[in-house]
Formats: sequence, C-alpha cells, structure tokens
Amino acid sequence: MSLNPPPSEVSPASEGAAHSPRAPDPRLRVLAAMSLWMFGPLLQKLISLRSQYLLLVATLLLGLVTFLVIQVALEGPAFLRRLRAIRPSYPLFGLLGYFLYMVGMNRCFRLFGSAAGSTMLNYTWPVFTVLFAELIFRRSRKAWGVRLVEGAGLALGFLAVWLLATGGDPLSFRVSNVEGLFWGLLAGASYGLFSAYSGTVPAQDHGVFLVSAIGGSLLLMSPLGLAEWKLLPTLGWPDLLAAAGQGVLMNGLGYFFWTSANRLAREQGLEAAAVTSPIFFLPLLAVIIISLALGERDALRPYLAVTLLLLILSAALCQRARDIANRLARIANR
Repeated sequence: MSLNPPPSEVSPASEGAAHSPRAPDPRLRVLAAMSLWMFGPLLQKLISLRSQYLLLVATLLLGLVTFLVIQVALEGPAFLRRLRAIRPSYPLFGLLGYFLYMVGMNRCFRLFGSAAGSTMLNYTWPVFTVLFAELIFRRSRKAWGVRLVEGAGLALGFLAVWLLATGGDPLSFRVSNVEGLFWGLLAGASYGLFSAYSGTVPAQDHGVFLVSAIGGSLLLMSPLGLAEWKLLPTLGWPDLLAAAGQGVLMNGLGYFFWTSANRLAREQGLEAAAVTSPIFFLPLLAVIIISLALGERDALRPYLAVTLLLLILSAALCQRARDIANRLARIANR
C-alpha cells in the first residue's frame, strides 16, 4: 500500500541481542513487505469494483484480527491489558490512515478511468507526510540543505499531480475528472497526516496505536457496510479472497514485516535509509502489476510514465532528504 508506514510497534530488544550474529536481516523483511504491498493497489481496485464499503469492513476486521494475533504472540496477554489505556488521539488520527484513506482510494478507483493513474495518486502520500510533518509536528530545526532537498521533493510531487490532473497538458490548466482527483488526493493527504502523526507516537505504543486505528475505523465503517448488506449474496470467492488478501497480507503481515525491519535496523545500528531504500521502487512495481492484471495500456502513455518517475523521485528526495543533503555538502566541500 505505502512507502513508509508507522515506525515499529515492537519495543526494542536488548543491546546484546541487537549485536547477535543470528539477528534477522532487516533487508529481508523490507523485501517481504514489498513482495506483499506491490499487489495492494490491484486488490484495492478489485474490491472497489464490487463494493464501496461492505468488503472494506471485511478487510478491516481481518486486519484487526491479524494485528491482535501478532501482538499477543509477541507480547503475550500484557498487550491486551495495555489496550485499556488507549489515548483518545490514537483512534482519532487512526481514522485518517485507515477509514478515510480506504474510502478515498475506493472512490478514486471507482471514478478514475485509469487504474494506473489512481495507483499513482495513492503514492502522493509521502509528499503530504513531509508537508504535514513540517507544518504541524516539526519539533527541531533542520539545516537549510535538508529543507532545500525536501522542497525539491515537494515540488516534484505536486508537479506530478498537476501533470496527471491535466492529462499530460499542464499548460492547458484544464483538470479532467475533478471528483476522482479529489478522492485520490484526499486519500493521500489523510494517510500523509496519519503517517506524520505516527512519528510522534512512542515506540512502545505503536502496537496499541495501530490496533486502535484499525479498530476505530472498523467501528465507523461498519454502519456503511451494513447498508450494503444486499450485496452479500452477489459476492463470490474472488471478492472475499481480495478482501482477505488486503486485510491479512497488506494491512497485517505487510505492516509487521515493515515495522519490524525498522526496529531491527535501529537495534543493529544500520542506516535506516539504506535498509529501506528498495521501497522507493514500489510505485513502479504496483503500476506494472495492476496494468498487466487488468490489461490496461494507460501506463505506457508518456505523461503517465513521467508522472510515475516524478513520484518516485519525489518520495526518494522527501524521505532521504538528510542523507542526500549530507552527500551534496561533502561533494561541495571537496
């Protein structure tokens, strides 16, 4: 689904364990998450073809069960007791990352003619993450070089959106499919705000935060899903498998692999950007898969290819701004 979900929900192990020669390789877990997430937009598209809300309820329910099983297996019954002390802000911001994001992308896929285009809108959220982190949650000053790189990333991201919105004719100032674009950007912005807030959540609370986020979204989505109960007899096994895959594999195991990779990198003293850098190719893989699976040739259009490239560069600049700025500074000082 995403490039940079919330940091690890599992509390770090001891320092000795971090240097154990048998410690798992975080890079393998990043690749495991990618191997699941690259099918995420395809599953989202398949779900949107059959249901606006009913299958999303099933997705959230299965994701919640998966997270609970994983967390209880890792922490034991103590995790269930910690759920009694959930901060009100956790489910509130959680609605942005699950409920609003899922509804927005569902509507975008239903309204947008190109599944590849909707998939690209899905990956605007890293731009919004940096934007909201700077505007709302910034706690420390950054060097001007870092801000310059982030600014370049933001500019490329918004250029990509404008190119997509105008159908490859940015100077015409004619925006096609305003409603589809609105829902896609709303999904990207909501997940970006969710992701920016997640960076402020204490590491030991991330499991509680994610479970409360899914649980709160499930409660809000359930009445909408029940309103579509008449669709239930029309759903087949492919529809239910798509919902199960989205809930268990994307929102459950995918999040676990990614967050545990971040934790392992921190424990082993590895550079997070170096460990997670393969994730920047996720939009490309997702677009290729959804285009091949649905038989679309839209992704071959030059303006969509340029849009995809701009989004990849935008995400890389925004997420690795400090590392890139340091490298540029070293080159300039030679």
